[in-house]
Amino acid sequence: MIRRKKLMKKIFSFLFYLFLLFLVSDCSDKKKIISDFDRRVSEISKQYITDKSLSVFSPSLKKIDNQWVIEGATTNAIAFTKLMEMSDSLFRSKKFTNNFMMLPDPTLGNNNYAIVNVSVTPLREKPSHSSQMVDQTTMGNIIRLLRYKTGWYLSQTHYNYVGWINETGLFICDSVLKNNWVKNANYTINTLQTTIFSLPNNTSQPITDAVLNNILIGNIKNKDWVSILLPDGRSGYVTKNILKPIISRSEKLAVPDSILRDAYRMTGVPYLWGGNSSKGNDCSGFTQIVFKSNGIQLPRDARQQALEGIDITPDKNWKNIRPGDLLFFGENNRVTHVGISTGGKEFIHQGGMVKENSLDKNLVNFAPKRLETFLFIKRII
Repeated sequence: MIRRKKLMKKIFSFLFYLFLLFLVSDCSDKKKIISDFDRRVSEISKQYITDKSLSVFSPSLKKIDNQWVIEGATTNAIAFTKLMEMSDSLFRSKKFTNNFMMLPDPTLGNNNYAIVNVSVTPLREKPSHSSQMVDQTTMGNIIRLLRYKTGWYLSQTHYNYVGWINETGLFICDSVLKNNWVKNANYTINTLQTTIFSLPNNTSQPITDAVLNNILIGNIKNKDWVSILLPDGRSGYVTKNILKPIISRSEKLAVPDSILRDAYRMTGVPYLWGGNSSKGNDCSGFTQIVFKSNGIQLPRDARQQALEGIDITPDKNWKNIRPGDLLFFGENNRVTHVGISTGGKEFIHQGGMVKENSLDKNLVNFAPKRLETFLFIKRII
């Protein structure tokens, strides 16, 4: 009996050892596969996703019920193909479930566009009102819808910026309605903030507010008022003097004077992280709004705007720096701030509020921090 107990104990110990060995081996194999997957994903991302704010590429690998599952999505067709090839190579004969998606999500059907239907609406990092705002987009602009999640759309702006927009700020549509809006929209708002009224008088019931660069369909009713149509079909009236016609690409003739006019009239507008409207903006939002008002679409972020235009090297007295040139600031060649030259060493920018500063030590509005972090100048116009 004693010998039998000892034998059983040895057998149990041996089986337990084999079990632990299996667990360690399985865990090690699992870690290796995940590590290889993450490394290859990083390689694909570095090669094909040049700017993460302009693309979606979010592969993840999990083991669920002893089954490998790949999840995530992308907007980049090449990166999608490369991930498919990598997954087949990595797992070979191993079974795995591939739920990785090429966006837009097919479940959106034909309704994979939207037109911004309020004066300004935020793009957020995650589908939640408490999530960080990464950008804003304004009325009349076309949004590409990528996927839907409980009242929120993962969206891409007309300048490719990606973020989550709540459905309450959008008019969802198909390509036919989207193209119809683009074809017929003929006016933009040309004042910082205004109201659209239900009747052609400013004591009537408001329909909505509006901000600089909002896009509308308008028909002139008389010398003072224009009947306008919003993306969702609501109609109202605005005074003629706050509108300007949308100009075609061939007609875009922005000049320094008009750039500075629009920059100066935003003086005092408060800083807002991710802000991209005349209600509140950050540094690159400010420059994007000003140039957009003059028919020029800049990228969203300062680091992206720094890739536009031609390099300008200031001469000894900065006399070759023109109004409308863009001044870039940062550290270690990393762009973190942008402003608009008003000529020479003076510039207007969003720095807590929209204001004018100078890189000239002899002037009262000298900004020492900006002089320390000045990098280079680009000419757009």
